[in-house]
Amino acid sequence: MAASEFPQHERLTRVLNIYRSAMRRQIASRWREKHGEAWFEELCSYLTEHQQAEIDNTRASLERQRLAGETALSRDEEDEFLLDISMFLEATKSRSDLFGRAMTEAGATDRMYAVYQIRNKWAHPPLRDLNRAEVNGAAEDCAGILAMFDEGAADAVRDAVRESDEALALERIAERLEQIEYSVEARGMPTEQLSGMLNQLLAGAAQLAGQDGRDDGSDAAAEIAAELRALRSEWEASRTRFGDWWRARERKVLGLLDRLAGVSPR
Repeated sequence: MAASEFPQHERLTRVLNIYRSAMRRQIASRWREKHGEAWFEELCSYLTEHQQAEIDNTRASLERQRLAGETALSRDEEDEFLLDISMFLEATKSRSDLFGRAMTEAGATDRMYAVYQIRNKWAHPPLRDLNRAEVNGAAEDCAGILAMFDEGAADAVRDAVRESDEALALERIAERLEQIEYSVEARGMPTEQLSGMLNQLLAGAAQLAGQDGRDDGSDAAAEIAAELRALRSEWEASRTRFGDWWRARERKVLGLLDRLAGVSPR
Protein backbone atom coordinates (compact mmCIF):
# COMPACT_ATOMS: atom_id res chain seq x y z
CA MET A 1 0.00 0.00 0.00
CA ALA A 2 2.77 2.41 -0.90
CA ALA A 3 1.78 6.03 -1.45
CA SER A 4 1.76 7.24 -5.04
CA GLU A 5 5.01 8.75 -6.30
CA PHE A 6 3.06 11.56 -8.04
CA PRO A 7 -0.06 12.19 -5.93
CA GLN A 8 -0.59 15.75 -7.19
CA HIS A 9 -0.51 14.64 -10.81
CA GLU A 10 -3.15 12.02 -9.97
CA ARG A 11 -5.31 14.62 -8.20
CA LEU A 12 -5.14 16.87 -11.25
CA THR A 13 -6.02 13.96 -13.55
CA ARG A 14 -9.29 13.40 -11.67
CA VAL A 15 -10.13 17.11 -11.78
CA LEU A 16 -9.37 17.54 -15.50
CA ASN A 17 -11.39 14.46 -16.46
CA ILE A 18 -14.49 15.90 -14.80
CA TYR A 19 -13.89 19.37 -16.21
CA ARG A 20 -13.27 18.13 -19.75
CA SER A 21 -16.36 15.94 -19.84
CA ALA A 22 -18.74 18.61 -18.50
CA MET A 23 -17.34 21.36 -20.74
CA ARG A 24 -17.60 19.18 -23.84
CA ARG A 25 -21.27 18.53 -23.13
CA GLN A 26 -22.03 22.20 -22.47
CA ILE A 27 -20.18 23.56 -25.49
CA ALA A 28 -21.64 20.97 -27.87
CA SER A 29 -25.14 21.55 -26.51
CA ARG A 30 -25.00 25.33 -26.93
CA TRP A 31 -23.49 25.26 -30.42
CA ARG A 32 -25.92 22.53 -31.51
CA GLU A 33 -28.90 24.57 -30.33
CA LYS A 34 -27.75 27.53 -32.44
CA HIS A 35 -26.42 25.86 -35.59
CA GLY A 36 -28.10 22.44 -35.76
CA GLU A 37 -26.31 19.66 -37.61
CA ALA A 38 -23.62 22.07 -38.85
CA TRP A 39 -22.61 23.06 -35.31
CA PHE A 40 -19.18 21.45 -35.31
CA GLU A 41 -18.10 22.90 -38.65
CA GLU A 42 -19.23 26.33 -37.48
CA LEU A 43 -17.35 25.95 -34.19
CA CYS A 44 -14.17 24.85 -35.98
CA SER A 45 -14.11 28.15 -37.86
CA TYR A 46 -13.38 29.82 -34.50
CA LEU A 47 -10.42 27.55 -33.72
CA THR A 48 -6.76 28.14 -34.58
CA GLU A 49 -5.07 26.31 -37.46
CA HIS A 50 -3.10 24.25 -34.96
CA GLN A 51 -6.28 23.18 -33.17
CA GLN A 52 -7.97 22.32 -36.48
CA ALA A 53 -4.97 20.17 -37.40
CA GLU A 54 -5.19 18.48 -34.01
CA ILE A 55 -8.84 17.67 -34.70
CA ASP A 56 -7.97 16.22 -38.11
CA ASN A 57 -5.25 14.02 -36.61
CA THR A 58 -7.49 12.76 -33.83
CA ARG A 59 -10.34 12.07 -36.23
CA ALA A 60 -7.99 10.03 -38.43
CA SER A 61 -6.89 8.04 -35.39
CA LEU A 62 -10.53 7.37 -34.44
CA GLU A 63 -11.21 6.21 -38.00
CA ARG A 64 -8.37 3.69 -37.76
CA GLN A 65 -9.80 2.46 -34.45
CA ARG A 66 -13.26 2.18 -35.99
CA LEU A 67 -11.93 0.08 -38.89
CA ALA A 68 -10.18 -2.15 -36.36
CA GLY A 69 -13.42 -2.56 -34.41
CA GLU A 70 -12.10 -0.70 -31.36
CA THR A 71 -14.61 2.17 -31.28
CA ALA A 72 -18.13 2.86 -32.52
CA LEU A 73 -18.96 6.52 -31.91
CA SER A 74 -21.68 8.27 -33.89
CA ARG A 75 -20.57 11.31 -35.86
CA ASP A 76 -22.13 13.68 -33.31
CA GLU A 77 -20.51 11.81 -30.40
CA GLU A 78 -17.19 11.91 -32.20
CA ASP A 79 -17.45 15.65 -32.81
CA GLU A 80 -18.08 16.23 -29.10
CA PHE A 81 -15.17 13.96 -28.17
CA LEU A 82 -12.82 15.94 -30.44
CA LEU A 83 -13.30 19.06 -28.29
CA ASP A 84 -10.43 19.28 -25.83
CA ILE A 85 -9.35 21.66 -23.08
CA SER A 86 -7.07 23.58 -25.45
CA MET A 87 -10.15 24.54 -27.53
CA PHE A 88 -12.60 25.54 -24.81
CA LEU A 89 -11.54 29.18 -24.67
CA GLU A 90 -11.91 29.75 -28.43
CA ALA A 91 -15.25 27.94 -28.41
CA THR A 92 -16.74 30.26 -25.77
CA LYS A 93 -14.96 33.61 -25.45
CA SER A 94 -16.66 35.50 -28.28
CA ARG A 95 -20.04 33.81 -28.10
CA SER A 96 -22.00 35.51 -25.34
CA ASP A 97 -25.08 34.79 -27.48
CA LEU A 98 -24.53 31.10 -26.68
CA PHE A 99 -23.08 31.14 -23.18
CA GLY A 100 -24.18 34.43 -21.61
CA ARG A 101 -22.01 37.17 -20.14
CA ALA A 102 -20.81 35.30 -17.04
CA MET A 103 -19.01 32.62 -19.01
CA THR A 104 -17.51 34.98 -21.58
CA GLU A 105 -16.29 37.85 -19.41
CA ALA A 106 -12.67 38.24 -18.31
CA GLY A 107 -12.95 36.37 -15.01
CA ALA A 108 -14.18 33.17 -16.65
CA THR A 109 -11.92 33.34 -19.70
CA ASP A 110 -8.88 33.95 -17.49
CA ARG A 111 -9.77 30.80 -15.57
CA MET A 112 -10.17 28.78 -18.76
CA TYR A 113 -6.76 29.92 -19.92
CA ALA A 114 -5.20 29.03 -16.55
CA VAL A 115 -6.71 25.53 -16.74
CA TYR A 116 -5.38 25.19 -20.29
CA GLN A 117 -1.88 26.11 -19.08
CA ILE A 118 -1.82 23.59 -16.25
CA ARG A 119 -3.31 21.00 -18.59
CA ASN A 120 -0.18 21.41 -20.74
CA LYS A 121 2.01 20.87 -17.69
CA TRP A 122 -0.11 17.84 -16.75
CA ALA A 123 0.31 16.38 -20.25
CA HIS A 124 4.11 16.84 -20.15
CA PRO A 125 4.95 16.49 -16.44
CA PRO A 126 8.45 17.12 -15.10
CA LEU A 127 10.39 14.37 -13.39
CA ARG A 128 9.12 15.60 -10.02
CA ASP A 129 5.48 15.85 -8.96
CA LEU A 130 3.31 18.90 -9.61
CA ASN A 131 2.96 21.63 -6.99
CA ARG A 132 0.09 21.01 -4.57
CA ALA A 133 -0.96 24.67 -4.34
CA GLU A 134 -1.02 24.91 -8.13
CA VAL A 135 -3.24 21.84 -8.39
CA ASN A 136 -5.56 23.23 -5.71
CA GLY A 137 -5.80 26.47 -7.69
CA ALA A 138 -6.61 24.58 -10.88
CA ALA A 139 -9.36 22.67 -9.06
CA GLU A 140 -10.84 25.96 -7.83
CA ASP A 141 -10.75 27.35 -11.37
CA CYS A 142 -12.44 24.25 -12.80
CA ALA A 143 -15.12 24.22 -10.11
CA GLY A 144 -15.73 27.96 -10.58
CA ILE A 145 -16.24 27.58 -14.34
CA LEU A 146 -18.46 24.50 -14.03
CA ALA A 147 -20.61 26.10 -11.32
CA MET A 148 -21.87 28.57 -13.95
CA PHE A 149 -23.85 25.83 -15.70
CA ASP A 150 -23.48 22.51 -13.85
CA GLU A 151 -23.30 22.63 -10.07
CA GLY A 152 -23.19 18.84 -9.92
CA ALA A 153 -19.98 18.75 -11.97
CA ALA A 154 -18.51 21.53 -9.82
CA ASP A 155 -19.29 19.49 -6.70
CA ALA A 156 -17.72 16.43 -8.33
CA VAL A 157 -14.47 18.38 -8.78
CA ARG A 158 -14.50 19.44 -5.12
CA ASP A 159 -15.26 15.87 -4.01
CA ALA A 160 -12.49 14.45 -6.19
CA VAL A 161 -9.94 16.76 -4.60
CA ARG A 162 -11.09 15.98 -1.06
CA GLU A 163 -11.34 12.22 -1.61
CA SER A 164 -7.90 12.02 -3.21
CA ASP A 165 -6.46 13.91 -0.24
CA GLU A 166 -8.09 11.46 2.18
CA ALA A 167 -6.94 8.44 0.18
CA LEU A 168 -3.38 9.77 0.13
CA ALA A 169 -3.46 10.36 3.89
CA LEU A 170 -4.66 6.80 4.44
CA GLU A 171 -1.96 5.39 2.19
CA ARG A 172 0.71 7.26 4.12
CA ILE A 173 -0.66 6.16 7.50
CA ALA A 174 -0.76 2.54 6.38
CA GLU A 175 2.74 2.83 4.94
CA ARG A 176 4.10 4.21 8.19
CA LEU A 177 2.37 1.44 10.15
CA GLU A 178 4.11 -1.11 7.99
CA GLN A 179 7.43 0.65 8.55
CA ILE A 180 6.90 0.57 12.31
CA GLU A 181 6.04 -3.12 12.25
CA TYR A 182 9.16 -3.88 10.24
CA SER A 183 11.35 -1.78 12.50
CA VAL A 184 10.08 -3.51 15.61
CA GLU A 185 10.69 -6.92 14.04
CA ALA A 186 14.21 -5.93 13.02
CA ARG A 187 14.93 -4.09 16.30
CA GLY A 188 16.66 -1.55 14.11
CA MET A 189 15.09 1.76 15.16
CA PRO A 190 15.73 3.81 18.32
CA THR A 191 12.94 4.06 20.88
CA GLU A 192 12.58 7.83 20.40
CA GLN A 193 12.09 7.50 16.64
CA LEU A 194 9.44 4.80 17.06
CA SER A 195 7.56 6.92 19.58
CA GLY A 196 7.69 9.90 17.24
CA MET A 197 6.28 7.89 14.36
CA LEU A 198 3.44 6.59 16.52
CA ASN A 199 2.58 10.12 17.64
CA GLN A 200 2.47 11.31 14.01
CA LEU A 201 0.18 8.44 13.03
CA LEU A 202 -2.11 9.16 15.95
CA ALA A 203 -2.38 12.81 14.90
CA GLY A 204 -3.13 11.82 11.30
CA ALA A 205 -5.87 9.42 12.34
CA ALA A 206 -7.39 12.02 14.67
CA GLN A 207 -7.48 14.53 11.81
CA LEU A 208 -9.34 12.06 9.61
CA ALA A 209 -11.77 11.34 12.41
CA GLY A 210 -12.59 15.03 12.74
CA GLN A 211 -13.56 15.60 9.10
CA ASP A 212 -17.20 16.49 8.40
CA GLY A 213 -19.62 14.80 6.06
CA ARG A 214 -18.07 11.33 6.21
CA ASP A 215 -19.99 9.53 8.96
CA ASP A 216 -18.82 6.00 8.14
CA GLY A 217 -15.27 7.14 7.47
CA SER A 218 -15.17 9.21 10.64
CA ASP A 219 -16.30 6.24 12.74
CA ALA A 220 -13.59 4.08 11.21
CA ALA A 221 -10.98 6.80 11.67
CA ALA A 222 -11.98 7.09 15.33
CA GLU A 223 -11.38 3.35 15.70
CA ILE A 224 -7.98 3.74 14.08
CA ALA A 225 -7.13 6.52 16.51
CA ALA A 226 -8.18 4.31 19.44
CA GLU A 227 -6.06 1.42 18.17
CA LEU A 228 -3.04 3.65 17.69
CA ARG A 229 -3.52 5.21 21.10
CA ALA A 230 -3.59 1.75 22.65
CA LEU A 231 -0.52 0.75 20.64
CA ARG A 232 1.40 3.78 21.89
CA SER A 233 0.32 3.17 25.50
CA GLU A 234 1.36 -0.45 25.31
CA TRP A 235 4.73 0.49 23.88
CA GLU A 236 5.34 2.97 26.64
CA ALA A 237 4.27 0.47 29.30
CA SER A 238 6.32 -2.48 28.17
CA ARG A 239 8.91 -2.43 25.43
CA THR A 240 9.65 -6.12 25.76
CA ARG A 241 6.06 -7.14 24.97
CA PHE A 242 5.49 -4.60 22.20
CA GLY A 243 6.53 -6.87 19.34
CA ASP A 244 4.03 -9.57 20.33
CA TRP A 245 1.30 -6.96 20.91
CA TRP A 246 1.87 -5.44 17.47
CA ARG A 247 1.87 -8.77 15.65
CA ALA A 248 -1.46 -9.63 17.27
CA ARG A 249 -3.10 -6.37 16.19
CA GLU A 250 -1.30 -5.29 13.02
CA ARG A 251 -3.85 -6.97 10.73
CA LYS A 252 -6.77 -5.37 12.54
CA VAL A 253 -5.29 -1.87 12.41
CA LEU A 254 -4.44 -2.10 8.70
CA GLY A 255 -7.87 -3.61 8.09
CA LEU A 256 -9.46 -0.52 9.61
CA LEU A 257 -7.36 1.66 7.32
CA ASP A 258 -8.50 -0.35 4.31
CA ARG A 259 -12.12 -0.09 5.38
CA LEU A 260 -11.90 3.68 5.67
CA ALA A 261 -10.30 3.84 2.22
CA GLY A 262 -13.06 1.69 0.75
CA VAL A 263 -10.74 -1.24 0.01
CA SER A 264 -12.03 -4.81 0.21
CA PRO A 265 -10.73 -6.74 3.25
CA ARG A 266 -7.49 -8.58 2.66
